[in-house]
Amino acid sequence: MTSNAPLIQATEKFAYWMQTYALPLWQQQGIEASSGASAECMNEDGRGAFAPDRRTRVQARQMFTFAAAHQQGWCPQGREVVEGIQRYLDTYAQHPTYPGAYVFKLDAAHQVVDDSLDTYDCAFFLLAWAYQFSVLGDMQAKVRADQLLSLLDKQFKGKPAGWLEGSLGGTRRQNPHMHLFEAFLAWYEASKDAKWLARAAEIFSLFELCFFDHRHGVLYEYFQQDLRPLSFAEGQAVEPGHHMEWVWLLRRYQQFTGAPVDEYCRVLYTRGLQFGLDSNGLLYDEVDNLGRVSKGAKRLWTVTELIKAHLAQARHGWPGAEQAAAEAIDALFKQHLCSAVPGFYIERLNDNNQPVAQQAPATSMYHLMMACLEACHYRQELLV
Repeated sequence: MTSNAPLIQATEKFAYWMQTYALPLWQQQGIEASSGASAECMNEDGRGAFAPDRRTRVQARQMFTFAAAHQQGWCPQGREVVEGIQRYLDTYAQHPTYPGAYVFKLDAAHQVVDDSLDTYDCAFFLLAWAYQFSVLGDMQAKVRADQLLSLLDKQFKGKPAGWLEGSLGGTRRQNPHMHLFEAFLAWYEASKDAKWLARAAEIFSLFELCFFDHRHGVLYEYFQQDLRPLSFAEGQAVEPGHHMEWVWLLRRYQQFTGAPVDEYCRVLYTRGLQFGLDSNGLLYDEVDNLGRVSKGAKRLWTVTELIKAHLAQARHGWPGAEQAAAEAIDALFKQHLCSAVPGFYIERLNDNNQPVAQQAPATSMYHLMMACLEACHYRQELLV
C-alpha cells in the first residue's frame, strides 16, 4: 500500500481534534454529574443542554463513543463515563413492557415521556454493548445483547423478512436494518459467535433483494410492510450518505465472509458521488432515483460516511480514493469543525452551504468517532 502524505496528515489532524478537543468537551460539559447521563445536545457556547428531553439512543451512541475512545487511549475516564450512562439507563429507562429494552425518551427529571420502542435505537444499544464487551470486558453486556436480540426476534420480526420498526409500526425503513447490520458485525468481531454473522447475512440478503434497486443503482429508504419500495409519489427517497455507509458496511461484511460485494460497492460508490456530491465535496441530504436533488441541505454525518467509503474503497485499490478521503477530511474541517469553540461542531448547512445556527447533537459524536477510527486504522496500515 503506497503512502499518502495528505491522508496521513489529515488523519493526524482529525485524531488530534477528537482527542484534544471533542472528547474532553463532551466529557466535561456534556455529561450530567448528578445522573451520569449524556446531554441531548450542546449549546453554541460549548455547554451541555440538559433541560431538553433525552432520547435513549443518544445514551447508546455516547456509550459507544467513550468505549471506543477508551480503547484508543484517548480518554482515560472512558470506562467511568460508559458505566455511568449504563447505570442511568438501568435506573430510569428500563422498558415496562419489553424486558431487555429501554423506553424512547426521558425528561430532564428522569421521568418517562415516551415509552415507545424503536428498532433503530435497539441497533445502537447492541453496538454499544459490543464495545463494552470487547473493550471493557463487561460480560453483562453480552447478556444484555442476547436478551435484546431475543426480544426483537419474538416481538418485532417482520414478514417476509427483517424486523419491524418497533412498537409504533409504520412505514418500514432500510435505516434500522443498516444499523442492525453494523451491530451484528461488531458483535461477530467481538465474540466470534456465528449467530451474529448469520443475522448479518439475513440483512445482506435484504439489501440484495429489497433495499437496492438494481435497475437504477440506488438504495431506497422507505418500504411497504411487505418490503416493496414505496411508489415515487409516496416518497422514493435516496440518501447519498447511506450509499456511502453501505459501501463501508459491505466491505466489513466481505472481510468476515468473502461475500462478492465488489459490484455493489462500485455502483453505490460511483452513483452516490455522481448524484450526491456538490462542488465543495459535501453530500446532499436527499436525491431521487434519477439523481435530481430533492433536499439540497447538508448534514455533518454524510461527510463522515463519505470518508469511510473512500477508505473502504481505497483498501480495494480504487484509484484516487486515498486522496479523496484526505479531501473529505479537509471538507469536514472547513465546513463543520470550524467553530470558535474547540471541539464543537456545526451540524447543518443550508442549500448554499452556510451554517444553520443550532445546537450540536450528541448523536453526531458516534459518526465522528467511527470515521476517525477508520482513518486511524488506515493510517496505521500505510505506516506498516
